[in-house]
Amino acid sequence: MKRIFVIVAGIAIFATASTMISGVQSSSRTSNAQRATDAAYRDGLFLGQLDANQGRAAHLSIGRWSSAADRESFTAGYKAGYDRIDQGHRGDI
Repeated sequence: MKRIFVIVAGIAIFATASTMISGVQSSSRTSNAQRATDAAYRDGLFLGQLDANQGRAAHLSIGRWSSAADRESFTAGYKAGYDRIDQGHRGDI
């Protein structure tokens, strides 16, 4: 009886550890997938690229979004879009 308990406990610990490890590995993929469907992030990405392509200084229009989470997401997208284009232009000079 004691031996069965030890085996069952070992399997439970292994299963828990496996689940935790796979969850950590998939969190970055989930984050990228969430950003791809996040309207505030995509809006920021588009406007950041647009400003950088037109040679404008960075200007965050976070007032377009009402929630703090959306404003943070917009900011992250804007910076990513602006930096992506801005760095590409630096290489052309």
